[in-house]
Amino acid sequence: MSRVAGWLVLVLALLVSYRPAEAAQAKKAQAQTTKVAVLRPEGRQAAALRRVLTQELGKKGRGRQVLPAKKVDAQVRRIRGGPKTDAQRQALAKKLGADVLVLASVKGTKRWAVEVRAYSGKDGTLLAEERWDVRANRAFPDVRRELEPRLGAALKAGLERRLPPAAVTPPTPLSEPEVAPPAPIAEAPRPAGVKPPPPTVKREEPPVESEPTAAGLRDLDGPILEALLSGQGLFRRFNFSGNNANALPDYNLNSAAAASLAVSYFPLSHFTDGVVHNLGIVARGSRALGLSSRLPDGSEYGTTAQLLEGGLRFRLPLRWLEVSVSALYGIHTFAVDLPPESTFALPDVDYRFAHVELGLRKALTERWAIAARVGYQHVLSGGELSSDDYFPELSGSGLDGELAVEFALTRTLGLRLGGELRSYSFTAGAADGAPVIAGGAKDLYFSGQLGVYLRL
Repeated sequence: MSRVAGWLVLVLALLVSYRPAEAAQAKKAQAQTTKVAVLRPEGRQAAALRRVLTQELGKKGRGRQVLPAKKVDAQVRRIRGGPKTDAQRQALAKKLGADVLVLASVKGTKRWAVEVRAYSGKDGTLLAEERWDVRANRAFPDVRRELEPRLGAALKAGLERRLPPAAVTPPTPLSEPEVAPPAPIAEAPRPAGVKPPPPTVKREEPPVESEPTAAGLRDLDGPILEALLSGQGLFRRFNFSGNNANALPDYNLNSAAAASLAVSYFPLSHFTDGVVHNLGIVARGSRALGLSSRLPDGSEYGTTAQLLEGGLRFRLPLRWLEVSVSALYGIHTFAVDLPPESTFALPDVDYRFAHVELGLRKALTERWAIAARVGYQHVLSGGELSSDDYFPELSGSGLDGELAVEFALTRTLGLRLGGELRSYSFTAGAADGAPVIAGGAKDLYFSGQLGVYLRL
């Protein structure tokens, strides 16, 4: 009976000692598992690409755990514009408990350009970036086949950044052997003492990191809708030139408040990813607010100043720069409401022109960008300036330019500060010897603007 009781005590002791060992082993295996968060990719095939990435990265036997998509999306929605900086990616990974963040994009129609980037969850830096140019196939066979060979080492490096370095345990020193007593006749040779070998320290090579690219690569699709609402300060200089110019009045507007709105819309982006989706329509206009003109005799009269333009715009989004070309038709009006009996010889202008322009936009950082635009205007008519009282055979042209600085508040909203210059030059175009009021005229406008833009 006592022997049976002894066996029972032995079995219970083994069970009690096995459970802590099993828990410790499971905890160690969990600590060595790479937790991967796959964010929703950019592009129309985002769901299919995310499914492939989740399946491949989370296969059994690879030591990884892919976090649930709902959990990842819930945290990403709390970051305005998504994780764009190292600090944002680091904060997102900390909330998710992820070792690696995987961001991807897919673009194109007949062939798909796939880009997959892995970022460290510890500091948000880039671990690896891979690209594929594949045929349109929602199964993404090339990506599925090559994903693990290309990104496996980078994902392992993300785990090594999280795990603390293993403690170095020196080997147990060997005990010094006992010295035998001396022989009775001759002294026995004394054996040399055995010194323990010095502890060997295992040196861990730091993971090789691929060189990170600059943050915030451009979305090569570009926004579908762009809108800019701004307030302006308007200035104008008008004067006649050539013969009799000194006898005719000039007009100087030192300052005036104005409001402007510019909208660009690319409707084909809803239907295709081809080149034609970058062809859109553009409309913009500005109008002075509460403007009046003071004549030399001290009288003031209401004044209208407005600009309207509309046409087509084609943009070419490059990786670090966006180039655009526009063809527009515009109307530029500046009129002083003089009474009929007034003898002040200042013509009201109503320019109708064809306008071509070239635009550039360069992203400096993830938040700062500069934009520039230059254009040429062929004046078709000048309103009262092209009447029989002034220049019936008027011919003229114009040049305009704009330079602005942009600061992004969020992914879609930002501030824009800039200035625009427009200059019109006219000649009488009369035959030699024909009577003319003057040889020509120059009309110069300048406006400074501060506004808010929206890009969707």
